[in-house]
Amino acid sequence: MHSRLVSWSRNAYLAGIVLAMVLVIPTAWFPFQLSKLSAFALAALVAAVLLSLAGGVKELLHSRGVRGALLVGLLPLVYFTSARFAVDPSVAYTGSGIEADTVLFTVLAFVAFLLSFTYFRTLRTARLLLTVLSGALVAAVLFQLVSIVFGTNLIPFQTFADRSVNLIGKWNDLGLLVGLLVMFLLVRVELMAGTKFFRVGAAIGCAVLAVLLGVINFPLIWGLLLAFCVALALVKFITEKVPESQGETSEQAWLRRLPWFSGIVALVAVVFLFFGTAFNTGLTSIFPVSSLEVRPSYESTLGVGSAVRGSSFGRLLVGSGPNSFGEQWLLHKPSEVNQSPFWNVDFNVGFSTLVTALQTVGLLGLLAWLVPLILVLAGAVRAVRLSVLGKEDRGIAAALIIGSLFLLSALALYVPSPNLILLAFVLSGAAFGFLWRQGQESAGAEHASSRLKMLLMAGAALALIALTLLAAVVIVRRTVSEIFVNRGALTLQSGNADAAFQSAASAARIETTGNVLRLAASAGAQKLGQIAQDTTLSQEQARASFESTLQQTIAAGNQAALQNPGDYRPHLILASVYDFLAGLSVEGAYESATATYAEAAKRNPNNPAVPFALARLEGARGNIAGSRTEVGKALTLKPNYTDAILLVVQLDIAENDIPSAIQAATAAAQTAPGVAPIWFQLGLLYYVAGNATNAALAFEQALTLVADYANAKYFLGLSYATLNRNDEAIKQFQDLEKTNPDNAEVKSILQNLQAGNAPFEGATPPVTPRSQAQPPAPIEE
Repeated sequence: MHSRLVSWSRNAYLAGIVLAMVLVIPTAWFPFQLSKLSAFALAALVAAVLLSLAGGVKELLHSRGVRGALLVGLLPLVYFTSARFAVDPSVAYTGSGIEADTVLFTVLAFVAFLLSFTYFRTLRTARLLLTVLSGALVAAVLFQLVSIVFGTNLIPFQTFADRSVNLIGKWNDLGLLVGLLVMFLLVRVELMAGTKFFRVGAAIGCAVLAVLLGVINFPLIWGLLLAFCVALALVKFITEKVPESQGETSEQAWLRRLPWFSGIVALVAVVFLFFGTAFNTGLTSIFPVSSLEVRPSYESTLGVGSAVRGSSFGRLLVGSGPNSFGEQWLLHKPSEVNQSPFWNVDFNVGFSTLVTALQTVGLLGLLAWLVPLILVLAGAVRAVRLSVLGKEDRGIAAALIIGSLFLLSALALYVPSPNLILLAFVLSGAAFGFLWRQGQESAGAEHASSRLKMLLMAGAALALIALTLLAAVVIVRRTVSEIFVNRGALTLQSGNADAAFQSAASAARIETTGNVLRLAASAGAQKLGQIAQDTTLSQEQARASFESTLQQTIAAGNQAALQNPGDYRPHLILASVYDFLAGLSVEGAYESATATYAEAAKRNPNNPAVPFALARLEGARGNIAGSRTEVGKALTLKPNYTDAILLVVQLDIAENDIPSAIQAATAAAQTAPGVAPIWFQLGLLYYVAGNATNAALAFEQALTLVADYANAKYFLGLSYATLNRNDEAIKQFQDLEKTNPDNAEVKSILQNLQAGNAPFEGATPPVTPRSQAQPPAPIEE
């Protein structure tokens, strides 16, 4: 066995772990988590090749506990089996971004466990892993402290303008790893030898980390810290033997045995569990950091799974298929979610990683996820039973056990990002390999070589390389494709449909995914609108460009729908294109739009935006009754749907039913009280109806929200004049004259008011209640 190659292999793997934690390319279009997975997969591939060349696979197969380590392979095996029976296999294998609930990710997680089991079995190598990992976490913490305290003054990249953006992933992901770093420090202080200087430094470090956790304000982390601090304190109290020093009493020796650090951190955790919000408010007033993360509740996640399974025993065992939670959520979303601010969020995961897995890959999948946990606990029990760990061994073993259990516990209660799940498997593999090796000699020399065994070794090496190569190639390919997709999406947001088309074409040359096709279809939809409004093109040029773009757009949308049959988004994009064509009176467009909206509704039946779009389509055709029917469906799904309520207002106005329009506009103002134009529209309706008192109140509210809302000031001044509040009316028009000095109508009204006349004395008012239902805006905003 070539030790130099093994060392290189281990170092490559360690580099992959570090990159998976802290790699960031500071651009808005670079895929954050995919880049981390790509770096880890490439490093794992290099490590696997070097390990095989060094003969490390032979040592792996002869290692104690290798059969247990191979049991982790049940996870990708169960996922593959579930994918074969999946409701929608198109999302099961790689998903859209190699999500943690896909077959390929579980293959990578298995490889991570196996390589860690191989590399970190000795005290030296396990210490090396913890040192490198702790260094990476310290770097991430220092970066975040600089970002929070100094912001973009020291970090010039626009990507980090939001102080919650970090090197790890989500804001709460950072919190989990800060909590993990706290536990590593506590293990080092409580169970391993250290100088007084180190203990003081550790105390300061824990205090700084506690402040950072207070800013992050994730109660789960404090709960995990409390539980693991108590466990660590018990371990120290039970296992630590503190000899009495010369001249020291037994009471003093007993006090030195107590786990002071763990106890203090546990007490701090209790305080933050009860008063964390108050502390967070005070801290964020000093360091302005805000972050919001939402996910389905535990009950709603189980409810979706129950609706999918029904009475099927097969679905109970293998679930609805890997990565299928998002589609099933849309089909079975609880109705009360539509009343929340997150009604239009398409959740792809449930309450936690394990609870989601229970729904997608069933009981078998859940049990497979628990295999690393069971192996770590089995190794810990065995090490305790044999009593083979020395003092430093105990410290390293405790760090590996606590680190792996800390992250595995998070899988049951949260949805960590994929890089944290990989880290959980890395620490679990290292913990199991280190613990299972204790007390036994290596069995590698006991096995004589034979041709059959050599073939088996070669087959195992090829299998390891093949699995790692598969994961690396697919993930890197997807990463490159997503780079072009993200760049195209950004250019599309800026209105550059042509550049977005080009990005989609570049991405398709790498890999044609659903994201690529939807980008192409969205770019085409925007381009069609731009062509229709472009007056610089000749009729022939416009027609040719329009037809070409339309063909590409519909082709991309149809291909996206075929590639991901459970995804409603391609149908919604296509429906919007047909909707646009129907507005241009293209033959057959209306029928295609209604049919495609219906297909979107099949896949997302609880989304009120779909019937709302149909209501607008019907309204544009003058079908008031049909529009009312569809908007009624939207309001049934979401009674506080402001856009739908405003459409009802428009329908009432179209039928000159001002009282009903006022009632609907009032409801809209109640559902969106912070939107000034809604209050303005309500004021106009009251003004048209001759109710100047309520009109003035609505206009005043609009101006409270937007102080320079010129048209609100205009009609507020008229309302005041109607109410004989001339001084207040004059003030409104004096303000308008300052901001609109060239507006003759404002000057005329102001002169009339100052002369004590009616506002439109000698002029024509902009509206009369009998002549039109809604007045035009007299002032350009």
